[in-house]
Amino acid sequence: MGVLTACAGGIIRDVLAGEPSILMRPELYVTAAALSAGLLVGFALLGIGGWGAALVAAVAGFALRGLAIARGWSLPAYRG
Repeated sequence: MGVLTACAGGIIRDVLAGEPSILMRPELYVTAAALSAGLLVGFALLGIGGWGAALVAAVAGFALRGLAIARGWSLPAYRG
């Protein structure tokens, strides 16, 4: 759900701004959302739930996105 929300929100923003979709840019945007969602699901499967698991997942996604911006990390770009 988190990845879907991040993707859809980014696409809507890009369409309204008239820019190429966030999914086609090399930024670590959807990857950070996928990390957070995956951690939350993993914690749930391990029986660890609640606000603590949600906080760890959110901090991990925020940290990945922040580090990617600060250090210039990116994925290979789409060449189409």
